[in-house]
Amino acid sequence: MQPDKVFGNPGLDQAEAVEDGTALIGNMMPAGVKEPVTPQQRQAIAQRIGQDWNRISSSIAELFATGVPSNDPRTQQVVGEHCRWIGNFWTPDRASYLRLAEMYVNQPKFRRRIERRKPKGMADYLREAMITYAWANLR
Repeated sequence: MQPDKVFGNPGLDQAEAVEDGTALIGNMMPAGVKEPVTPQQRQAIAQRIGQDWNRISSSIAELFATGVPSNDPRTQQVVGEHCRWIGNFWTPDRASYLRLAEMYVNQPKFRRRIERRKPKGMADYLREAMITYAWANLR
């Protein structure tokens, strides 16, 4: 079941997924994409990034909403997908991923973006899961 359905909110539409995916990081091109790209290519890349974020954040929201601990292997698997998603923009190491986790909670813009149409408290849950993941998997 989609977490957005659990909470009675419609899922993000395609435009919102693109907005969320790119707004969380900025409007950068993913690593490895050579400029120049056409506007259509840029839109397709942003769409993919947004859809990936929507899928990942929906999975995290479902785990959070159903009470799965942030250090549970299922949560850690999804956070691993998140870490790989961040790899679209830079190669996270432990320190940068820990800073990102704190930014998700401490910067109101990021907290609002993460918790929009998702359960309140999800940013804190994601931070805790990211901290666990970083210490276990990143150097």
